[in-house]
Amino acid sequence: MSVRRAGLNNERVDPREEPTWVTVHTPAHEYTCYPGRMRSRLLLVVVASFARGSFAQPLVIEGEVPEDGGAFFTVAFPIARGVQELEVRHDDLSSANILDWGLLEPDGGFRGWGGGNPEPAVVGVRSASRSYLAGPLPAGQWQVLVGKAQISQRPAKYRIEVQPRERPTLALQDRSPYAPAPPLESIARWYAGDLHVHSIESGDARPSLDEIATFAKARGLDFVALSDHNTSAHYDFITPAQARHPTLLLVPSVEFTTYAGHLNAFGASQFVPFWLGRDGVTMQRALQAFDAQNAVATINHPTLDLGTFCIGCAWQQPVVPSLVRAIEIGVGGWDETGALFDEPAIAYWEALADQGVHLTAVGGSDDHRAGVGLNQTQSPIGSPTTLLYATELSVAGLTRALREGRAVVKLRGPDDPFLSVSSLTVLPRVQDTLVGERATLLARVTGGVGATLAWIENGVEAREVAITSDPFTDEHVLEAPAGRSARARAEVRLGSAPRTVTSHLWLAPDSPPGPPVVRAKPTARGCQGCSVSDAAASLGLLALMRRRRR
Repeated sequence: MSVRRAGLNNERVDPREEPTWVTVHTPAHEYTCYPGRMRSRLLLVVVASFARGSFAQPLVIEGEVPEDGGAFFTVAFPIARGVQELEVRHDDLSSANILDWGLLEPDGGFRGWGGGNPEPAVVGVRSASRSYLAGPLPAGQWQVLVGKAQISQRPAKYRIEVQPRERPTLALQDRSPYAPAPPLESIARWYAGDLHVHSIESGDARPSLDEIATFAKARGLDFVALSDHNTSAHYDFITPAQARHPTLLLVPSVEFTTYAGHLNAFGASQFVPFWLGRDGVTMQRALQAFDAQNAVATINHPTLDLGTFCIGCAWQQPVVPSLVRAIEIGVGGWDETGALFDEPAIAYWEALADQGVHLTAVGGSDDHRAGVGLNQTQSPIGSPTTLLYATELSVAGLTRALREGRAVVKLRGPDDPFLSVSSLTVLPRVQDTLVGERATLLARVTGGVGATLAWIENGVEAREVAITSDPFTDEHVLEAPAGRSARARAEVRLGSAPRTVTSHLWLAPDSPPGPPVVRAKPTARGCQGCSVSDAAASLGLLALMRRRRR
């Protein structure tokens, strides 16, 4: 059966429009009608033919991508009772256009998102293909959710094939609802981990949770955040994998991927809709939903602008200070991509701080292969490494540390020098802010002989000293005038390049803190309004690979 039109997607048809004829082909009949007046009759024909086919004949829908209506649209199709497995194949029918694909139940319930993955989506009662959820298949109008990732050629077309089955073809999977693991350790210390790792449940990644855990433990990490794209499928596998790897904490997270920026929700274990601009979904509501789960929202690779090589990777969304709590200043390992993107990300972080936005500094490898078979621009798990000072190794303990700004980033990896900043002045602390007018701060470095220590105050370098011993300590006095707030951080440098960076420690005489002291004009606003041509992006990647070869 084939249906030609981008309709049948729950969009209302205006009878004042020019008639659009729809042709429905079944093995034995052909029907032609105008859906503006005969849509219900067309639906009955499709359902009746579909049911009589005993699930043998696939439903084929071909149509054109609507030019308006935002970044997402849906294509509806009927499913009869008794279906035990459903396979959906999809094609954007173009080498110039890129469409993303997902699946919704009749009531709008989420069943998966493969993004640009060309593999068919298969959902069954007990099993599902990667990025998709297992569960009952209710009868009714299901929907293929389509994202307009890139439309360069018009008219843009698509083809969808739906094959229902009475018997499943997928092997039974070991799935179970996510349950938080008890603390793996109950000691207050710095825990090392990676806040941005993808498993096979991302349509563009390949490793299993076991491969990820094995590689992360070999690098000496204590935790890994599993941040798959716009899906909750990986949550079903965390609890069994955690039991197999009791010394490494697997943290449920998600990379909330939009066409104007990506963010991680560290600690999220419940699905949050990502189709901005459709069905009332907004970034504000999504952030509120993550916050209600006690998840910490982190801006990912904010200045990673590579044009169509990485659609939506640069952050162009608004920053909501009360709901966005952290930012990736380490975007891939320093040796792989950090040399190009970390310093702009740090500049953006400081520019936001100049506007009074408090964000904890974190790093993420964005590993998609569990450290195996990487090319010259891909980073392995742990490059960079984020250290969180927590009272216990648990999801609750680590999210608390992120909210309090107790984080340090080793930009290259676990073997970088360690650096921490604390206050020698006893003052009340509210999350990342000391309440007072003057504080003496202490930086402590281990493994840094031969490097330098730099103090950054209110976005400007205050002073730099050589690291001559191991361990090495240095003090810095921070002052905040009445009604204002000040901030300081430290970094270990090799040559002129940062290697280890602390989060800001803020100081304010009042709580809540007043506006920040600004000693430098903000130098960045993320990548709002900026774009990079594919040619420029290619030159940047080539330059990076040449640097790696040298």
